[in-house]
Amino acid sequence: MSHALIADLGGTNARFALVPISQYEPQEVRVLPCDNYESFFDAAADYIENCSVDMGNIKAVVLAIAGPVNQPVIRFSNNPWHFTRDEVQAYFGEDKAVALLNDFDAVGHCLEILTPADMVVIGEHSEIDPKGACWVVGAGTGLGISCVVPQDNGPNIVLPGEGGHVDLSACNDVEDDILKFLRTRHKRVSAERVLSGMGLENIYEALALREGITRRLTAPEIGEALKSGNDPIATAALEQFFVFLGRVIGDLVLSIESRGGVYIAGGIVPRYLNEILKSGFRDAMQDKGRMRNFVSPIPTFVVMSEYPGLMGCACYASYLVSKA
Repeated sequence: MSHALIADLGGTNARFALVPISQYEPQEVRVLPCDNYESFFDAAADYIENCSVDMGNIKAVVLAIAGPVNQPVIRFSNNPWHFTRDEVQAYFGEDKAVALLNDFDAVGHCLEILTPADMVVIGEHSEIDPKGACWVVGAGTGLGISCVVPQDNGPNIVLPGEGGHVDLSACNDVEDDILKFLRTRHKRVSAERVLSGMGLENIYEALALREGITRRLTAPEIGEALKSGNDPIATAALEQFFVFLGRVIGDLVLSIESRGGVYIAGGIVPRYLNEILKSGFRDAMQDKGRMRNFVSPIPTFVVMSEYPGLMGCACYASYLVSKA
């Protein structure tokens, strides 16, 4: 049976898997810490050496990459790996169909196969226009954003970009203080400075300073504090994280009316599903003044599938082989 080798290459981990062509459930998934390998090719060699499929049965290779893929040299936003498309093609062989996708472009292709069971709706609205544009958003090591336009005959059109680096705005005194704190370090403050693992750390530190406390916790430490329930700053930081996420998503909806919905995938949010459902996320998203009625009907979903990027790569691999 012919297979595709698929990989979701993030800032922290590289997820490798195999999938039979025209199937979409990743098999033999391995999560490899990027810091353990000097290059992507070292990580790929480790995976291939230990997988069950011979490279002769690999017909396609699709990589989802945390960073822009339209550059001569592919560099990652949050890790030091780099390579060219030609190097990837040469490594796997000229007989393979090879594609490099932005990581959130890959998640955009995943929308083609998601079912209602794969998602949880946030808020009251769940009606979507199946032909309407969609946004895909995910906050993990960085903030990934892509716009998706469904197609009747062929794969989704995914519009690439680096929306995680748009300017961040504040809407109240607390948010003003957070931005002032971040400007002392970064001058310009992008959305990713608060909507990422690092961003959660930044929010925590800024809120602690508002209470006269000098303390910075790592994202895992904040997670442990949230589990224990005895750190009110951690609770407030997560709530503010969801509020910022709502504000940014509301701005995206204003820029392109996304009647197909907004899909939050990967990273931090699925781990805190109960918390976002009870948070001010939707209120912040809809807090757009006289444009509130434009934004309010747009449904928002949390994608609960464990590997949406890999599933999107599997979809694209099937398309690659079909047109070869």
